[in-house]
Amino acid sequence: MTETTSDRAGQPLQGQRPQLIVHAGTHKTASTYIQERLHRNRDLLERQGVSLQDPEDCKPKPKKLAAELCKRRTKRWKAFFKHQVKGPHRLLSAEQFAVPLTDPDCIKQLEGMANEAGYELHIVIFIRSQLDYINSRYIYSLRRFYHHQTFEQFVDDALKGKLQNERSMRGKIERRQDVFDFWTYFQPLLNARDKGLKVSFLPFRQGGLDPFEQFILAINLSTKLPWKSCPQRHFNRSPGTRGVWLARVLSQRLKESNISPKTIENSSQIILKEERRQFWRDPSFWGYSRKLTKKVTRNFEKNNAKFAQVAWNCSWDKAFSTANRAEHRKRSVYTPGSIENEIRMHALAQHLLHRIKQKKSSGTTSLLNRLIALIRRNT
Repeated sequence: MTETTSDRAGQPLQGQRPQLIVHAGTHKTASTYIQERLHRNRDLLERQGVSLQDPEDCKPKPKKLAAELCKRRTKRWKAFFKHQVKGPHRLLSAEQFAVPLTDPDCIKQLEGMANEAGYELHIVIFIRSQLDYINSRYIYSLRRFYHHQTFEQFVDDALKGKLQNERSMRGKIERRQDVFDFWTYFQPLLNARDKGLKVSFLPFRQGGLDPFEQFILAINLSTKLPWKSCPQRHFNRSPGTRGVWLARVLSQRLKESNISPKTIENSSQIILKEERRQFWRDPSFWGYSRKLTKKVTRNFEKNNAKFAQVAWNCSWDKAFSTANRAEHRKRSVYTPGSIENEIRMHALAQHLLHRIKQKKSSGTTSLLNRLIALIRRNT
């Protein structure tokens, strides 16, 4: 039987051994949206026997626990398990867990701590098809000005296992670069599952299902419960075609000006705010030509087939079958179309660069003034 989100009934959660449920992303699979809905429904979760470690009012925060795992530390974990909660099950949600959960020693450590505290560990991870995933990661990294690559250059790097602006280490573990090859990337989790660890790999938006509902089904709760919805603003918005084009030009100018994106306050919102100012209502960016689509599909085809068979006992295509498959999408990018349009877009990039420089300059002046005031008070 194919193990998918919709047909995994299983034993009701209330009747199971206490579980430590860890939702670990992955990146760009609606984690922020899922977390917001979990936050809004924490009382309902509690009535179902699930205690949410809500980062808004609970310490340690889930992402801090993920960092603790990477550093091979246990202090925060001991504090987490020591805290008494209502209900037998505990839930953590942070996409930062995806990194340590590709390391066999981290998996073993987490499973050991959970067992010692009386919990069965349950890992829940969403899998997004590479065509969607690479396209989404390109937009994500570009709007944060991590690089100024063309989409074709970014895809070539992705197929070689390179990711822009990724640190090689996180804590004491080496950060994996084969993030798009799920068969190799998740091999440690697949091996742990073979030895009895409970792992749910969920095909992202399988059959068009809402990701929150997929998650709820994966932990054996009913989607018919009165779950509160989530406003549209909690869906991570991505720039449209003009926004992506503008982000690449601005990113190049930032590099030429020796301005690191890490020094820019709220960098991820700059392009989105400019889109709103310009009243742009552009279609979503989709960078693939037919040729590039085939290249990416062929590159992962063999390992995708192996992963799908082990994870879901079905073919990759069946796991991701939807009415509007990514392979059939038409390329959707922006080209200025005229010299006047191109000049206008470059002028916008220059204007944004000027504003960033001004803000950095005023921030430096403000810091110096505070330091001078502090020195005067102490003399």
